[in-house]
Amino acid sequence: MLTLTRLPDWDRRLARLVSGIKDVPGVWGESDCLLTAAAGIEAVTGEDIMAPWRGRYTTEAGAARLMRKEGCENVEDVLGKFFGLPPIGRLLARRGDVGVVEQNGVLCAGFVCDRGFLCRTESARVFLPQTAMKAAFRVG
Repeated sequence: MLTLTRLPDWDRRLARLVSGIKDVPGVWGESDCLLTAAAGIEAVTGEDIMAPWRGRYTTEAGAARLMRKEGCENVEDVLGKFFGLPPIGRLLARRGDVGVVEQNGVLCAGFVCDRGFLCRTESARVFLPQTAMKAAFRVG
Protein backbone atom coordinates (compact mmCIF):
# COMPACT_ATOMS: atom_id res chain seq x y z
CA MET A 1 0.00 0.00 0.00
CA LEU A 2 1.26 3.44 -0.93
CA THR A 3 1.61 6.16 1.66
CA LEU A 4 1.16 9.40 -0.22
CA THR A 5 1.36 12.91 1.21
CA ARG A 6 0.05 16.00 -0.50
CA LEU A 7 2.66 18.63 -1.26
CA PRO A 8 2.14 22.14 0.18
CA ASP A 9 1.55 23.56 -3.33
CA TRP A 10 -0.46 20.59 -4.65
CA ASP A 11 -3.40 22.77 -5.69
CA ARG A 12 -1.27 25.00 -7.95
CA ARG A 13 0.57 21.97 -9.37
CA LEU A 14 -2.75 20.27 -10.16
CA ALA A 15 -4.13 23.42 -11.82
CA ARG A 16 -1.01 23.63 -14.04
CA LEU A 17 -1.43 19.98 -15.01
CA VAL A 18 -5.09 20.45 -15.94
CA SER A 19 -4.30 23.46 -18.13
CA GLY A 20 -1.46 21.52 -19.77
CA ILE A 21 -3.52 18.46 -20.75
CA LYS A 22 -4.51 19.10 -24.34
CA ASP A 23 -7.78 17.96 -25.86
CA VAL A 24 -6.21 15.25 -28.01
CA PRO A 25 -6.70 11.48 -28.10
CA GLY A 26 -4.89 9.33 -25.58
CA VAL A 27 -1.96 7.18 -26.69
CA TRP A 28 -1.46 3.78 -25.07
CA GLY A 29 1.61 3.77 -22.84
CA GLU A 30 2.14 7.53 -23.25
CA SER A 31 -1.04 9.42 -22.35
CA ASP A 32 -3.76 6.84 -21.69
CA CYS A 33 -6.31 7.11 -18.90
CA LEU A 34 -4.21 5.36 -16.27
CA LEU A 35 -1.20 7.56 -17.01
CA THR A 36 -3.48 10.61 -16.83
CA ALA A 37 -4.67 9.55 -13.36
CA ALA A 38 -1.03 8.94 -12.37
CA ALA A 39 -0.10 12.42 -13.61
CA GLY A 40 -2.74 13.81 -11.25
CA ILE A 41 -1.26 11.81 -8.38
CA GLU A 42 2.23 13.03 -9.25
CA ALA A 43 1.06 16.65 -9.37
CA VAL A 44 -0.49 16.32 -5.92
CA THR A 45 2.19 14.21 -4.20
CA GLY A 46 5.35 14.36 -6.32
CA GLU A 47 5.28 10.54 -6.57
CA ASP A 48 5.33 8.77 -9.95
CA ILE A 49 3.32 5.67 -9.09
CA MET A 50 3.40 4.48 -12.70
CA ALA A 51 7.20 4.22 -12.84
CA PRO A 52 7.09 0.39 -12.58
CA TRP A 53 4.65 0.24 -15.54
CA ARG A 54 6.18 2.83 -17.88
CA GLY A 55 7.52 1.44 -21.13
CA ARG A 56 5.90 -1.96 -20.55
CA TYR A 57 2.95 -1.53 -22.97
CA THR A 58 2.12 0.39 -26.14
CA THR A 59 -1.31 -1.01 -27.06
CA GLU A 60 -4.64 -1.69 -25.38
CA ALA A 61 -3.92 -5.43 -25.53
CA GLY A 62 -0.49 -4.87 -24.00
CA ALA A 63 -2.01 -2.82 -21.16
CA ALA A 64 -4.59 -5.56 -20.54
CA ARG A 65 -1.85 -8.23 -20.46
CA LEU A 66 0.19 -6.19 -17.98
CA MET A 67 -2.83 -5.64 -15.76
CA ARG A 68 -3.62 -9.36 -15.74
CA LYS A 69 0.05 -10.19 -15.07
CA GLU A 70 -0.10 -7.91 -12.02
CA GLY A 71 -3.35 -9.51 -10.82
CA CYS A 72 -5.70 -6.77 -11.99
CA GLU A 73 -8.84 -7.07 -14.10
CA ASN A 74 -9.14 -3.35 -14.95
CA VAL A 75 -7.96 0.16 -14.08
CA GLU A 76 -10.10 0.21 -10.92
CA ASP A 77 -8.13 -2.82 -9.67
CA VAL A 78 -4.85 -1.12 -10.57
CA LEU A 79 -5.69 1.93 -8.46
CA GLY A 80 -7.22 0.01 -5.55
CA LYS A 81 -5.54 -3.39 -5.41
CA PHE A 82 -2.14 -2.91 -7.09
CA PHE A 83 -1.32 0.60 -5.84
CA GLY A 84 -3.40 0.20 -2.67
CA LEU A 85 -5.07 3.59 -2.77
CA PRO A 86 -7.82 3.73 -0.12
CA PRO A 87 -11.34 3.67 -1.57
CA ILE A 88 -13.70 6.51 -0.68
CA GLY A 89 -17.24 7.44 -1.57
CA ARG A 90 -17.28 9.00 -5.03
CA LEU A 91 -19.07 12.07 -3.74
CA LEU A 92 -16.47 12.50 -0.99
CA ALA A 93 -13.63 12.72 -3.50
CA ARG A 94 -11.87 16.07 -3.51
CA ARG A 95 -9.58 17.73 -6.02
CA GLY A 96 -6.55 15.54 -6.62
CA ASP A 97 -8.25 12.26 -5.74
CA VAL A 98 -8.48 9.63 -8.48
CA GLY A 99 -11.22 7.36 -9.68
CA VAL A 100 -12.88 5.61 -12.56
CA VAL A 101 -15.92 6.15 -14.74
CA GLU A 102 -17.61 3.74 -17.08
CA GLN A 103 -17.90 5.02 -20.65
CA ASN A 104 -19.64 2.80 -23.22
CA GLY A 105 -18.92 -0.29 -21.13
CA VAL A 106 -15.24 0.58 -20.66
CA LEU A 107 -13.66 1.75 -17.39
CA CYS A 108 -11.61 4.92 -17.65
CA ALA A 109 -9.33 6.30 -14.91
CA GLY A 110 -8.83 9.97 -14.16
CA PHE A 111 -8.71 12.53 -11.37
CA VAL A 112 -10.90 15.17 -9.76
CA CYS A 113 -10.07 18.76 -10.61
CA ASP A 114 -11.78 22.15 -10.39
CA ARG A 115 -13.68 21.37 -13.63
CA GLY A 116 -15.00 17.98 -12.52
CA PHE A 117 -13.58 14.53 -13.24
CA LEU A 118 -10.86 14.65 -15.92
CA CYS A 119 -10.06 11.52 -17.89
CA ARG A 120 -8.50 10.79 -21.25
CA THR A 121 -10.16 8.47 -23.71
CA GLU A 122 -8.93 7.14 -27.04
CA SER A 123 -10.66 10.09 -28.68
CA ALA A 124 -10.15 13.09 -26.36
CA ARG A 125 -9.68 14.67 -22.95
CA VAL A 126 -13.04 14.58 -21.16
CA PHE A 127 -14.44 16.50 -18.18
CA LEU A 128 -17.37 14.74 -16.50
CA PRO A 129 -19.41 15.57 -13.41
CA GLN A 130 -18.16 13.95 -10.22
CA THR A 131 -21.47 12.09 -10.02
CA ALA A 132 -20.41 10.12 -13.13
CA MET A 133 -17.63 8.41 -11.16
CA LYS A 134 -18.10 4.71 -10.48
CA ALA A 135 -15.39 4.54 -7.79
CA ALA A 136 -12.98 6.95 -6.11
CA PHE A 137 -9.68 6.62 -4.24
CA ARG A 138 -8.04 9.00 -1.75
CA VAL A 139 -4.71 10.56 -2.73
CA GLY A 140 -2.75 11.91 0.24
